Amino acid sequence: MNRPVGNIRAFRLSTDKGDFLVKPFSRRKTGPKLTTREQITRLSSYIQKLKESGYPHLPNWLVTKSGQYWVSHNGRPYYMTDWVEGSGIQSEEDYENLGRALATLHNNCKDSLPSMSRYTYKQTKLFKLQDQLFRLQLLTIRRNKSKGKWFREHGGLCIELANKSWSILRKPETKQIMEEEINHPALIHGDVTLPNIIIHPSRPFLIDWDLLRMGSTYYETAKTLLNTTNFDPANISALIKGYEQIKGLTPAERLLISAFFRLPVEAWRSARRIASGRRSPVFHILSRTWEKNLVPYDGWMNGHGNN
Repeated sequence: MNRPVGNIRAFRLSTDKGDFLVKPFSRRKTGPKLTTREQITRLSSYIQKLKESGYPHLPNWLVTKSGQYWVSHNGRPYYMTDWVEGSGIQSEEDYENLGRALATLHNNCKDSLPSMSRYTYKQTKLFKLQDQLFRLQLLTIRRNKSKGKWFREHGGLCIELANKSWSILRKPETKQIMEEEINHPALIHGDVTLPNIIIHPSRPFLIDWDLLRMGSTYYETAKTLLNTTNFDPANISALIKGYEQIKGLTPAERLLISAFFRLPVEAWRSARRIASGRRSPVFHILSRTWEKNLVPYDGWMNGHGNN
């Protein structure tokens, strides 16, 4: 028997040998221009590295008789892992364990990875372009009958938050981290979100590894905080505490993470869609959660070297 699973377009396959997850590979649309086959081949090499290192938060990936981690059906790659039973993230202890799982990933396979690009610097450049576009679109969006009110009230604060982040990213100590990143290669999961976290009685598991690649651990840490903690200061502190138990952060590294954390990325994304006349599901979430989102800025940020 097989049936769809959650939001990740996967199937639970029940057999006499146990339950498994079968998932079509979703190719990455940004980054290096690789074919789907090249992407799944690269992903497989990283999965192999994680398995060889004994990374404990990766479900067991099954291999074919030829030792391959995927098969092709109608031109699309599929992969198969053990099924992991568990719950969603619920407690501060869960967040602490998630922080350890993330840091262990970022600390893994260093000796077997090549030098990498300045991914954090590249991410910063991309966000600066998005901020510039937002500022250009803001005047027009504020005139929008249905959604302009929110941008009239909060557009200025979006700009203030971005300006603060840019000032942090111009600091010599954060610029040095970005320059030296090529000497510290690391793997990132690419999509640590609540649906992709399973709390098993023994440990947390991360699923949906389609975006596994080399990348910026600083941005991934900030994005994980944004995607999973519901902006709750206790959850944020627990995740960072767990992370630092495995991979300590210098004051400058915390500062760098805080710069990414405060950027109003969802406001930028909403503005782009509204300006182009498209529906923006993100805007409805943004308008409901904005005030709550601001709470951590004066707490966790200032408490971690952001002075």
